Amino acid sequence: MKTFAESTLAPFLLKGLANMNIKAPTPIQQQAIPFLLEGWSVVGESQTGTGKTLAYLLPLLQRIQADSSATQALILAPTRELTVQIRHVLDELCNATDIRFQIIMGGVDIKRQMEKLKQKPHIIVGSPGRIYDLIEKKKLKVHEVKMVVIDEADQMLESGMIREVEAVVQRTPRDRQLSVFSATISPLVEEWGRKWTDQEPKVIKIRAKSRLPELIEQYFIVTPEREKFETLRRLLHALNPERALIFVKKLHQVADIANWLAAKGVSIAGIHSETRKAEREQAMNSIRRGDIRCLVTTDLLARGLDIDDVTHVINFDLPLDTDGYIHRVGRTGRAGKGGMAVTLLEPKEKFMAGKLAKQLHIEMPERVLFQGRLISPQERRPRPPLKKKQNTKFKKTHNRK
Repeated sequence: MKTFAESTLAPFLLKGLANMNIKAPTPIQQQAIPFLLEGWSVVGESQTGTGKTLAYLLPLLQRIQADSSATQALILAPTRELTVQIRHVLDELCNATDIRFQIIMGGVDIKRQMEKLKQKPHIIVGSPGRIYDLIEKKKLKVHEVKMVVIDEADQMLESGMIREVEAVVQRTPRDRQLSVFSATISPLVEEWGRKWTDQEPKVIKIRAKSRLPELIEQYFIVTPEREKFETLRRLLHALNPERALIFVKKLHQVADIANWLAAKGVSIAGIHSETRKAEREQAMNSIRRGDIRCLVTTDLLARGLDIDDVTHVINFDLPLDTDGYIHRVGRTGRAGKGGMAVTLLEPKEKFMAGKLAKQLHIEMPERVLFQGRLISPQERRPRPPLKKKQNTKFKKTHNRK
């Protein structure tokens, strides 16, 4: 399957792909789609920005029976942002079809969601906690579900959603198809795939030499903790990003950084898991439209952010692990475009740059800020003064007697 036109996908899917200007499948799509169309369960790993959403949505939509009133597919996602991203793709592919889908997530009036369930959606997309809640209230029937997708499975594990995910999956028929996708698949996630299916799942791992897009320039800057805010301000001034994401580990840092930089004239907003829905949507729409240039957020949202043309990613501090780094930095350099990622390290953390570079098979040289530019330390070192040439000419002096 070199092009989608050569595949066995339904005409409405090919038309949707054409409208999205997508012609050729990515490696994860080439391998996963045929297995899923044949009914196999799949555990798939592929780096961010490689089309995992289409890899599971295309075969899922092909198998939906639009003349049925039953819920036939569940797609579990760890964040609101990823859920919204999936909805956008469904909008494109289901246009002019009778396939119905509904978004189910926390923070939204549950009574309103119960009312929408009366429309008999074929596909449910959303958070495992709210979906489980509706199943327990007997407002969502899943006994005829044929397909379950777990997107960003490793983040489900990390964020403590495993019990809710298992509770949802266990209430679906044992013979349903299971799709487990993520940018990083741990042995525990593979075990999930085997535990929840009667058949041995097809395990697909698409790994480039580096698990990050090749066109991303990656650097680090050493700065004392007390100077981090000012270093960040100077860095933004030097880079002048068109669209930048700034990642932090701690929740309170989001507002601290956003407010401090806004007071310095930086076009910025901040969101995290506890930000109200309306404020999160406003911030996301603002950076997509270009009303603001920078967005500060946390690791929890690193995987679900669907923002096109992110030119720069700045790690205000180190992520928890290499997987966290991949998901943060993978927000830029997508779809074959270039990007830059800069990580701020305290002096005691400088060794981590070499460790990350070795583990991820990337180049990550040091940079310094100098006169409004981001340059290598060697460029900043003062050159030795030029030695003055000795005057070899001899002036004759005449002694007058």
